Amino acid sequence: MIPITGGIVRYRGKIGHQAARAAIVTADTRTLDPRGVEAGHVPALDSDGHVHLWVFTPGDSGGWAEYNVPPGDGHGQWSPQPTARPAG
Repeated sequence: MIPITGGIVRYRGKIGHQAARAAIVTADTRTLDPRGVEAGHVPALDSDGHVHLWVFTPGDSGGWAEYNVPPGDGHGQWSPQPTARPAG
């Protein structure tokens, strides 16, 4: 899967319970503004598979940003959302 800005993915946390959470891609290599990287406002992306994310949480904060996240199923990685399963 090629990540695109605005796409919903799963993110598995690096610390704590490391639960899988919904996240939205906030930047990919096609949408990341190089001027922001040059100015030090946002980190660069290491590859076409790396993304910046906003990770959603049911807690009071509502979520947090994660930067330069690689693809995969491990901790600190993003993966495609699975297809919906029927209830029951």
